[in-house]
Amino acid sequence: MRTPDHINNQIGATIGYRTKLQISMTTPIPFNIFSPELLPGEATEWTGRPNPAVIFHKEDWGLIPFSLLWGGFAFFWLLGASGIGNFWTNRPDKTFQWFGVIWGTPFVLVGQSFIWVRFIYSRWKKQRTYYALTNRRAVIVENGFRGRRASSAYFENMTMVDKWVRRDGIGSISFGGPVTGEWRWGRNNAPRPPTFDDIDNVDSVYQIATRLREQAQKSGAMASSRWQS
Repeated sequence: MRTPDHINNQIGATIGYRTKLQISMTTPIPFNIFSPELLPGEATEWTGRPNPAVIFHKEDWGLIPFSLLWGGFAFFWLLGASGIGNFWTNRPDKTFQWFGVIWGTPFVLVGQSFIWVRFIYSRWKKQRTYYALTNRRAVIVENGFRGRRASSAYFENMTMVDKWVRRDGIGSISFGGPVTGEWRWGRNNAPRPPTFDDIDNVDSVYQIATRLREQAQKSGAMASSRWQS
């Protein structure tokens, strides 16, 4: 037979476990990051940031070989067209061609951007990106070169919440559409939905997001039925 003390200890242990779980899933964020974005009656349920240690993504397996081919071809074409490569050979013509430099330099810069600049920019962007789940929506705040940028997706009108998980538990969650990479091939691609990229414990955050979506849509349906009646 269970005594009241035993039951209280179990309840306390359960509450303590949930508290620890909530703390482990939420990354402390400065208050002034989301306070300008919150609406009256809106409260944060989770906050976090992208993991800056994640460098490569699934779309990179196709983009990296292409960038190496592009960058290598552009670099050696620039050496040949400008005449720079002739200075290390026995060819008699060692003239410098400005046209080759002017024409080839943009292609070399684009190739270098694909090879390594985009990874540096991605890490810089992650260090200035913040995520939040409120009782109404998913919020993304970015502090970029041109100032502060905020985007959000409301749970009440959201068609789906999708996730992609790596083996180490890090993953991405998209709101309103399937998870897609930032770099996509082809034309006429649909706009990328608001996405939490490279967050830790993505399964736990996904559960919070789906619960908030269900609650928001249930509340919206109840309010609509009351209005119609």
